[in-house]
Formats: sequence, C-alpha cells, structure tokens
Amino acid sequence: MQIHILTPSTMAAVAAKLSKERAVAEGLGSNGKPVKYLNQDYKALRDQCLQAGTLFKDEEFPACPSALGYRELGPYSPKTQGVIWKRPTVRLYHCVFCLETCTFSGDCWLLAAIASLTLDQEILDRVVPKDQSFQKDYAGIFHFQFWQFGEWVDVVVDDRLPTKNGVLVFVHSEEGNEFWSALLEKAYAK
Repeated sequence: MQIHILTPSTMAAVAAKLSKERAVAEGLGSNGKPVKYLNQDYKALRDQCLQAGTLFKDEEFPACPSALGYRELGPYSPKTQGVIWKRPTVRLYHCVFCLETCTFSGDCWLLAAIASLTLDQEILDRVVPKDQSFQKDYAGIFHFQFWQFGEWVDVVVDDRLPTKNGVLVFVHSEEGNEFWSALLEKAYAK
C-alpha cells in the first residue's frame, strides 16, 4: 500500500481545479455566463452607484500613472507627464457610447482588432454589450467581454480616461464624442 501525503499547496491546487471544473460544468465562461474578471459584477456595481448617486471608481484598475504602461509610458516618462484622467461627461456636454458608424485612431494593432469587430455586428455586440450609455442609467461604469483561454470573461472599468492637453492619449474616435473604443482599450489593458 502506497500512501500519498498532500501538501497544503497541492490540496489548494486540487481544490481550485475541481472548483474550476464544476464551474465550467455549470456553464461558467460560456456565451451566456461569462466569468467575472476579478469577481466584479457589472450590474451589481452599477446598481450600487445609481442607488448611492455616485460614479464608479475602479479600485482594481485605478486611474493613476502606473495604469498607462511601462518604459516609455511609465509613471516618470516625459510622454506621460501632464496626463489628466477625465470622464467623457466632464470633457464634453454631449458624449455618446457608440455612434452608427465607427471611426477611430490609435495603436495600429489594437485598431486592427477593433476594426475587425465592427465587420460583424453579432460579435461586436458580444464584446461591446449594448446595455451601456452615457445617458440612461449612467454611473461611470462600463463592461466588455473578451474570449480568453477558451471562455468568455466580463471586464468592468470606470470611464476615467487619460488625456493630455485635452485630448485622449490612446485610442479615440475621429468624431471626438464617441467613447466605446477608448473604454474597450482600457478594459483590454486591465
């Protein structure tokens, strides 16, 4: 008879694996039940903000210099000096989440992926859920869904975006009042 002694770390790994298998069997990560990234529940957080009359501030991905990147976009880089985090509703009187036609500027690799999304309305609606607005039930919180490692993951962000000299630093619409692509980029960075 052979006896196996499990260490606490091995037991934790086995428990995590079993928990993950159980969650997958219950549909977690599927099309209808995405994984909540960092356990943040978009609807619950939005409802809390609406009830309290406050705008969401994402403590899991704070609007601070380290969120901009590293090396040449690091906290002490000349490129990031003078960056101010602003909500679109502060920048503009009439801002919209998504217009009928989509045009934007920014990093070419991410833009290619975003442009590909716009070619298929069903996939775009999956990644950029339509239940969001700067008008109806606005609470400074948005969410996006990404296909990651074989499962759908729902990522929540606040709408504080980095600006420099009054202009968005990264991806932005050419119209200037459409913000879904900038917020999608923030969710992807998170």
